[in-house]
Amino acid sequence: ASIMLTDNNEFNGPLMLIPGSHHYFVPCQGVTPKDNWKDSLKSQRLGVPSQENLAELVEQGGIQAPKGPPGSLLLFECNTLHASNKNLSPWPRSNLFFVYNSVDNTLEDPFCGHQPRPDFLANRDNTEALAMHDHLEPL
Repeated sequence: ASIMLTDNNEFNGPLMLIPGSHHYFVPCQGVTPKDNWKDSLKSQRLGVPSQENLAELVEQGGIQAPKGPPGSLLLFECNTLHASNKNLSPWPRSNLFFVYNSVDNTLEDPFCGHQPRPDFLANRDNTEALAMHDHLEPL
């Protein structure tokens, strides 16, 4: 989920999505360095698809750049390839992103041995929701 805090328009680098890309495994090469989140939230240089894979997916699904005023809500499958251009306009662009996950799919420590992302990016202490899940009756 993305909530637009400022106008998102064609000039200030809106989020771009490749519709249907979530149906495919898209390999990305490279090793994720320690504390990559500090840089990747500004500019994604590692773990990006090849130009060939991008071209094929865009040929199939195109590119959409949802726009809207502050308060607009955008929902999309988190495995949909997405990116933003640089904002070259005089207007800011700020969005809040939330990733919702099943309580059966809790976050674990990274497999690569790096430290987990900080809590403000990946909260692992959702015990209230887990406790509620354990007491639900099956349908």
